[in-house]
Amino acid sequence: MKPDAIEVGIRIKKIRTDLGYSMSQFGELISDSPKTTVNNWERGINLPKEDKLKKISLLGKVTTTELLYGTPEEFISTIIVEHFRLQLNPLFLKQIIVFLEKQKIDLYDEMAIIEFVQGIVDSGSLVEQESKYLRYTPIVGSNNLYLASTTRNGEVIEPAFFAYVEKEKDRVHYLPYTFAENQSELFYKVPELNKQLNIDYFTRQFPLLDVELNQSTIVYYGIKEKENTANIIEYCHNDEEKIFDVEKTENNSSIYEPFKIETEKTAAYLRQNH
Repeated sequence: MKPDAIEVGIRIKKIRTDLGYSMSQFGELISDSPKTTVNNWERGINLPKEDKLKKISLLGKVTTTELLYGTPEEFISTIIVEHFRLQLNPLFLKQIIVFLEKQKIDLYDEMAIIEFVQGIVDSGSLVEQESKYLRYTPIVGSNNLYLASTTRNGEVIEPAFFAYVEKEKDRVHYLPYTFAENQSELFYKVPELNKQLNIDYFTRQFPLLDVELNQSTIVYYGIKEKENTANIIEYCHNDEEKIFDVEKTENNSSIYEPFKIETEKTAAYLRQNH
Protein backbone atom coordinates (compact mmCIF):
# COMPACT_ATOMS: atom_id res chain seq x y z
CA MET A 1 0.00 0.00 0.00
CA LYS A 2 1.38 3.37 -1.02
CA PRO A 3 1.54 6.10 1.61
CA ASP A 4 -1.26 8.66 1.41
CA ALA A 5 0.67 11.91 0.92
CA ILE A 6 -2.16 14.01 2.37
CA GLU A 7 -2.33 11.88 5.53
CA VAL A 8 1.46 11.99 5.86
CA GLY A 9 1.27 15.78 5.52
CA ILE A 10 -1.29 15.93 8.34
CA ARG A 11 1.05 13.91 10.59
CA ILE A 12 4.03 16.11 9.74
CA LYS A 13 2.04 19.25 10.51
CA LYS A 14 0.94 17.79 13.85
CA ILE A 15 4.55 17.00 14.77
CA ARG A 16 5.63 20.53 13.85
CA THR A 17 2.78 22.31 15.65
CA ASP A 18 3.06 20.07 18.74
CA LEU A 19 6.72 21.13 18.97
CA GLY A 20 5.75 24.78 18.52
CA TYR A 21 7.84 25.42 15.42
CA SER A 22 7.02 27.65 12.49
CA MET A 23 7.47 26.17 9.01
CA SER A 24 10.77 28.06 8.64
CA GLN A 25 12.11 26.84 11.99
CA PHE A 26 11.01 23.28 11.28
CA GLY A 27 12.64 23.36 7.84
CA GLU A 28 15.95 24.50 9.36
CA LEU A 29 15.97 21.41 11.58
CA ILE A 30 15.24 19.14 8.62
CA SER A 31 18.44 19.63 6.60
CA ASP A 32 17.83 23.36 6.08
CA SER A 33 14.70 22.73 4.03
CA PRO A 34 12.98 25.97 2.91
CA LYS A 35 9.56 26.96 4.19
CA THR A 36 7.99 26.22 0.79
CA THR A 37 9.23 22.63 0.97
CA VAL A 38 7.71 22.12 4.42
CA ASN A 39 4.48 23.66 3.15
CA ASN A 40 4.45 21.19 0.23
CA TRP A 41 4.93 18.26 2.63
CA GLU A 42 2.09 19.38 4.87
CA ARG A 43 -0.25 19.92 1.93
CA GLY A 44 0.50 16.45 0.58
CA ILE A 45 2.00 17.74 -2.67
CA ASN A 46 5.05 15.53 -2.21
CA LEU A 47 6.73 13.37 0.41
CA PRO A 48 10.03 14.11 2.15
CA LYS A 49 13.03 12.10 0.99
CA GLU A 50 14.13 9.16 3.12
CA ASP A 51 16.80 11.01 5.11
CA LYS A 52 14.34 13.81 5.92
CA LEU A 53 11.60 11.35 6.85
CA LYS A 54 13.97 9.86 9.42
CA LYS A 55 14.70 13.26 10.95
CA ILE A 56 10.99 14.15 11.12
CA SER A 57 10.27 10.76 12.72
CA LEU A 58 12.94 11.37 15.35
CA LEU A 59 11.45 14.77 16.17
CA GLY A 60 7.98 13.25 16.41
CA LYS A 61 9.18 10.24 18.41
CA VAL A 62 7.58 7.82 15.94
CA THR A 63 8.97 5.29 13.51
CA THR A 64 9.33 6.18 9.84
CA THR A 65 6.74 3.52 9.04
CA GLU A 66 4.26 5.06 11.45
CA LEU A 67 4.88 8.49 9.95
CA LEU A 68 4.11 7.10 6.49
CA TYR A 69 1.19 4.81 7.34
CA GLY A 70 -0.19 5.86 10.72
CA THR A 71 -0.55 3.67 13.79
CA PRO A 72 -0.93 -0.11 13.34
CA GLU A 73 -4.65 0.32 14.07
CA GLU A 74 -4.98 2.95 11.33
CA PHE A 75 -2.91 0.91 8.86
CA ILE A 76 -4.82 -2.34 9.41
CA SER A 77 -8.19 -0.57 9.45
CA THR A 78 -7.36 1.07 6.10
CA ILE A 79 -6.42 -2.29 4.59
CA ILE A 80 -9.65 -3.90 5.82
CA VAL A 81 -11.75 -1.04 4.44
CA GLU A 82 -9.98 -0.99 1.05
CA HIS A 83 -9.79 -4.75 0.49
CA PHE A 84 -12.87 -6.06 2.32
CA ARG A 85 -15.13 -2.97 2.48
CA LEU A 86 -15.66 -3.55 6.18
CA GLN A 87 -15.63 -1.19 9.17
CA LEU A 88 -14.56 -3.23 12.18
CA ASN A 89 -15.49 -2.63 15.79
CA PRO A 90 -12.34 -1.08 17.40
CA LEU A 91 -12.41 -3.75 20.13
CA PHE A 92 -12.35 -6.48 17.49
CA LEU A 93 -9.54 -4.66 15.68
CA LYS A 94 -7.50 -4.65 18.89
CA GLN A 95 -8.04 -8.39 19.22
CA ILE A 96 -6.70 -8.87 15.70
CA ILE A 97 -3.60 -6.84 16.55
CA VAL A 98 -2.97 -8.84 19.74
CA PHE A 99 -3.22 -12.08 17.76
CA LEU A 100 -0.87 -10.79 15.03
CA GLU A 101 1.65 -9.77 17.66
CA LYS A 102 1.48 -13.21 19.29
CA GLN A 103 2.11 -14.78 15.89
CA LYS A 104 5.04 -12.35 15.44
CA ILE A 105 3.52 -10.98 12.24
CA ASP A 106 4.71 -7.53 11.21
CA LEU A 107 1.78 -5.16 11.81
CA TYR A 108 2.71 -3.32 8.60
CA ASP A 109 3.00 -6.44 6.41
CA GLU A 110 0.11 -5.76 4.03
CA MET A 111 -0.07 -9.18 2.35
CA ALA A 112 0.20 -11.08 5.63
CA ILE A 113 -2.63 -9.02 7.10
CA ILE A 114 -4.85 -9.49 4.03
CA GLU A 115 -4.25 -13.25 4.16
CA PHE A 116 -5.03 -13.33 7.88
CA VAL A 117 -8.25 -11.29 7.59
CA GLN A 118 -9.34 -13.34 4.56
CA GLY A 119 -9.05 -16.43 6.75
CA ILE A 120 -11.32 -14.83 9.34
CA VAL A 121 -13.84 -13.84 6.66
CA ASP A 122 -13.82 -17.34 5.15
CA SER A 123 -14.32 -18.97 8.54
CA GLY A 124 -17.36 -16.82 9.29
CA SER A 125 -15.94 -15.78 12.67
CA LEU A 126 -15.78 -12.14 11.59
CA VAL A 127 -19.45 -11.82 12.54
CA GLU A 128 -19.72 -11.30 16.28
CA GLN A 129 -22.32 -13.37 18.11
CA GLU A 130 -25.68 -11.61 18.43
CA SER A 131 -24.12 -8.59 16.72
CA LYS A 132 -26.73 -6.27 15.18
CA TYR A 133 -25.99 -3.71 12.50
CA LEU A 134 -27.65 -1.95 9.58
CA ARG A 135 -27.49 -3.18 6.01
CA TYR A 136 -28.07 -0.52 3.35
CA THR A 137 -30.03 -1.39 0.20
CA PRO A 138 -30.29 1.27 -2.54
CA ILE A 139 -33.82 2.37 -3.37
CA VAL A 140 -34.47 2.15 -7.09
CA GLY A 141 -34.55 5.53 -8.81
CA SER A 142 -32.38 7.34 -6.27
CA ASN A 143 -28.60 7.62 -6.02
CA ASN A 144 -28.67 8.72 -2.40
CA LEU A 145 -31.64 7.00 -0.75
CA TYR A 146 -31.35 3.62 0.96
CA LEU A 147 -33.48 1.26 3.00
CA ALA A 148 -31.51 0.44 6.15
CA SER A 149 -32.47 -2.94 7.61
CA THR A 150 -31.45 -4.37 10.96
CA THR A 151 -29.22 -7.40 10.53
CA ARG A 152 -28.16 -9.94 13.13
CA ASN A 153 -25.27 -12.30 12.35
CA GLY A 154 -25.67 -11.53 8.66
CA GLU A 155 -29.42 -12.26 8.53
CA VAL A 156 -31.88 -9.45 7.85
CA ILE A 157 -34.42 -9.03 10.66
CA GLU A 158 -36.54 -6.10 9.47
CA PRO A 159 -36.36 -2.66 7.81
CA ALA A 160 -35.62 0.06 10.35
CA PHE A 161 -34.86 3.33 8.55
CA PHE A 162 -34.86 5.26 5.36
CA ALA A 163 -31.30 6.55 5.00
CA TYR A 164 -30.30 9.53 2.89
CA VAL A 165 -26.54 9.63 2.21
CA GLU A 166 -24.51 12.72 1.37
CA LYS A 167 -21.25 11.03 0.38
CA GLU A 168 -19.32 14.20 -0.35
CA LYS A 169 -20.10 15.47 3.17
CA ASP A 170 -19.80 12.08 4.96
CA ARG A 171 -23.30 12.69 6.31
CA VAL A 172 -26.08 10.12 6.76
CA HIS A 173 -29.70 10.97 7.64
CA TYR A 174 -32.00 8.43 9.36
CA LEU A 175 -35.79 8.49 9.24
CA PRO A 176 -37.65 5.61 10.97
CA TYR A 177 -39.15 3.27 8.38
CA THR A 178 -42.84 3.91 7.74
CA PHE A 179 -43.99 0.33 8.25
CA ALA A 180 -41.55 -0.82 10.95
CA GLU A 181 -43.26 -2.74 13.75
CA ASN A 182 -41.37 -0.71 16.32
CA GLN A 183 -41.68 2.63 14.51
CA SER A 184 -42.86 4.50 17.63
CA GLU A 185 -39.85 3.26 19.57
CA LEU A 186 -37.53 4.31 16.76
CA PHE A 187 -39.01 7.81 16.76
CA TYR A 188 -39.13 8.30 20.52
CA LYS A 189 -35.90 6.58 21.56
CA VAL A 190 -33.08 8.47 19.90
CA PRO A 191 -29.74 6.61 19.90
CA GLU A 192 -26.92 7.16 22.38
CA LEU A 193 -23.88 7.19 20.14
CA ASN A 194 -21.28 7.25 22.91
CA LYS A 195 -21.20 3.45 23.17
CA GLN A 196 -19.30 1.32 20.68
CA LEU A 197 -22.04 -1.24 20.08
CA ASN A 198 -24.55 1.50 19.27
CA ILE A 199 -22.08 3.22 16.96
CA ASP A 200 -21.24 -0.06 15.23
CA TYR A 201 -24.95 -0.70 14.62
CA PHE A 202 -25.16 2.38 12.38
CA THR A 203 -21.65 2.59 10.95
CA ARG A 204 -20.37 -0.93 10.27
CA GLN A 205 -21.24 -0.69 6.57
CA PHE A 206 -20.27 2.97 6.12
CA PRO A 207 -17.40 1.92 3.79
CA LEU A 208 -19.98 0.49 1.38
CA LEU A 209 -21.65 3.91 1.34
CA ASP A 210 -18.29 5.64 0.68
CA VAL A 211 -18.70 7.45 3.99
CA GLU A 212 -15.57 8.13 6.05
CA LEU A 213 -16.29 7.27 9.69
CA ASN A 214 -13.71 9.65 11.17
CA GLN A 215 -15.33 12.66 9.50
CA SER A 216 -18.92 11.52 9.55
CA THR A 217 -22.12 13.17 10.74
CA ILE A 218 -25.38 11.40 11.59
CA VAL A 219 -28.69 13.29 11.53
CA TYR A 220 -31.49 11.44 13.34
CA TYR A 221 -35.14 12.38 12.80
CA GLY A 222 -36.92 11.57 16.05
CA ILE A 223 -39.95 12.80 17.98
CA LYS A 224 -40.23 14.13 21.54
CA GLU A 225 -42.58 11.70 23.26
CA LYS A 226 -44.46 14.04 25.63
CA GLU A 227 -44.87 16.95 23.25
CA ASN A 228 -45.08 14.87 20.04
CA THR A 229 -42.97 17.43 18.20
CA ALA A 230 -40.02 16.87 15.86
CA ASN A 231 -36.75 16.06 17.62
CA ILE A 232 -34.02 16.23 14.99
CA ILE A 233 -30.55 15.58 16.37
CA GLU A 234 -27.17 15.95 14.69
CA TYR A 235 -24.26 13.79 15.87
CA CYS A 236 -20.68 14.53 14.81
CA HIS A 237 -17.93 11.94 15.11
CA ASN A 238 -15.34 12.83 17.74
CA ASP A 239 -12.16 11.50 16.13
CA GLU A 240 -10.17 11.55 19.39
CA GLU A 241 -12.75 9.87 21.61
CA LYS A 242 -14.07 7.59 18.80
CA ILE A 243 -17.66 8.42 19.69
CA PHE A 244 -20.38 10.70 18.30
CA ASP A 245 -21.09 13.97 20.09
CA VAL A 246 -24.44 15.74 19.92
CA GLU A 247 -23.65 18.98 18.13
CA LYS A 248 -26.83 20.71 17.00
CA THR A 249 -30.59 20.40 16.76
CA GLU A 250 -32.95 21.19 13.92
CA ASN A 251 -31.93 24.84 13.58
CA ASN A 252 -29.09 24.19 11.14
CA SER A 253 -28.38 23.83 7.45
CA SER A 254 -27.65 20.10 7.54
CA ILE A 255 -31.32 19.06 7.61
CA TYR A 256 -32.64 16.92 4.75
CA GLU A 257 -35.95 18.70 4.14
CA PRO A 258 -38.03 15.70 2.92
CA PHE A 259 -37.16 13.78 6.12
CA LYS A 260 -37.97 16.82 8.25
CA ILE A 261 -41.38 17.18 6.57
CA GLU A 262 -42.21 13.49 7.10
CA THR A 263 -41.17 13.71 10.75
CA GLU A 264 -43.38 16.75 11.32
CA LYS A 265 -46.31 15.01 9.61
CA THR A 266 -45.91 11.97 11.85
CA ALA A 267 -45.63 14.19 14.94
CA ALA A 268 -48.83 16.05 13.96
CA TYR A 269 -50.65 12.73 13.46
CA LEU A 270 -49.55 11.51 16.88
CA ARG A 271 -50.70 14.74 18.54
CA GLN A 272 -54.15 14.37 17.00
CA ASN A 273 -54.50 10.77 18.14
CA HIS A 274 -53.36 11.16 21.76
